[in-house]
Amino acid sequence: MKKICVLMLGMAIAITIGGQSAFAQAKKQPTGPAIEAPKPAEAPKVKTDKPMPMHSMVDSIDATAKTFTHKNKDGTLVKHMVTAKTEIKNGGKDAKFEDIKVGDYVSGLRLKKSDTEYEVVKITKFGPEVSKPTKPMKPLK
Repeated sequence: MKKICVLMLGMAIAITIGGQSAFAQAKKQPTGPAIEAPKPAEAPKVKTDKPMPMHSMVDSIDATAKTFTHKNKDGTLVKHMVTAKTEIKNGGKDAKFEDIKVGDYVSGLRLKKSDTEYEVVKITKFGPEVSKPTKPMKPLK
């Protein structure tokens, strides 16, 4: 009886060890398609097809090239190009590029062409800076 118990225990150990090594071999071999490494993120595109708001002060004008520039706080010059497709209005009335003067504030829509160049899609308003009226403060009770 003792021999049978030892024999059965030996068989149980052999089955357990054999099952584990077979499981380990099956785990090492891939059964499905290979998993690809994640691709690095692409660099952001500079150009956009969606117009963005424009609120700029005109620092210089090139009438022959139909461009005006704006100087950012950091000193970078940003060029705005007006094309034949650009719609120019001033407060709802038709206007021309020649009506814009140095020092005017220009509002409208633009397309980004590069970090320092934009194509103007639409000018809706231009002229001197309009200060917003301040509301009187309510007295404390």
